[in-house]
Amino acid sequence: MALNRLEKFETPAGADFYYLDLITYRNISNAVAEIFDVYHESPQAIIIKNGTCVYNESHSGINMEEIMQEAFSTN
Repeated sequence: MALNRLEKFETPAGADFYYLDLITYRNISNAVAEIFDVYHESPQAIIIKNGTCVYNESHSGINMEEIMQEAFSTN
């Protein structure tokens, strides 16, 4: 459901999106959670900007407008 909501939007220029299959790549998911100090959830959207997690939402909290705001803010 969360992926379907995001796919309704055009991928913004200047942003890279990656889909991680947690079943197949659980070790990568665990590393991301540890490195960026986020609690692992599925589905989950995380924005990494300048090496820091600036957005972390899951399930119905995932919102493309918020993702765009966080990804392209100058903070």
